[in-house]
Amino acid sequence: MSWLREAALDASGHRIAFCEAGPPDAPGALVCVHGAGGSREGWIRLMRDLAGRGVASLALELPGHGKSSPARIADIGEYAGIVLRFLEARKLEAACLAGHSMGGAVTLRCALSRPGLPGGLVLIGTGGRLRVKRSILEGAESRFEETVEEIIASAFSPTAAEALLREGACGLRSCRPETLRGDFLACDAFDVLSELESIAAPALVVCGEDDLLTPPKYARFLADGMPDARLALIPRAGHMAMLERPEAVGSEIARFLDDLRASPDSRG
Repeated sequence: MSWLREAALDASGHRIAFCEAGPPDAPGALVCVHGAGGSREGWIRLMRDLAGRGVASLALELPGHGKSSPARIADIGEYAGIVLRFLEARKLEAACLAGHSMGGAVTLRCALSRPGLPGGLVLIGTGGRLRVKRSILEGAESRFEETVEEIIASAFSPTAAEALLREGACGLRSCRPETLRGDFLACDAFDVLSELESIAAPALVVCGEDDLLTPPKYARFLADGMPDARLALIPRAGHMAMLERPEAVGSEIARFLDDLRASPDSRG
């Protein structure tokens, strides 16, 4: 893909692979963090859409995922520390930070750890607490194939094309079982519901109307709990909204970023 630029850098002793798209000189940037068992691949369709809108974006791969160095991490705070050091290394501390599912938890922890650091937050298919079904938590490593099928069965809207489901399953299968289990352990322990009101960064909360894993009621609670947040529900989309409806999600993000640039002191 000639429109996509790939690179890697060191953050906290980990080699972090990432890709970039969009005009290099575009104002601001969107830095994307994938979900449990994910990689940059989950962002590619959205990045293509955003590039067409003149928005620069970057998708990193957490340690143990994709082309980044192997690691066994089961803590959202540890992932957040790595992301913050990545932002520092790339001089992107003021960028808008986007996270999907577990990546949303990482993004929230970044905002809580460094108040005022992210220029904004985009939270897709996530919540202030992420409990994981016992069958998934226990089967992520011991019954890997069955667990992948269970996740995929709940991850997409009923309207999603079969090819998209196969792509999602292939992406999960490329993750090491021990990494997937670590991610779910990290999610299951995550809970910042009591801290949401202290997040000052402007936020866009995005949720597919058909999301079964982090339903719209989670998204509403998340948006209502933060002082400066708006909610965008995406029709005909499930938990993988940015894969299923990249144009709709891209439109919401581009509008949010435009508002950030146009009115930095009165966002709402």
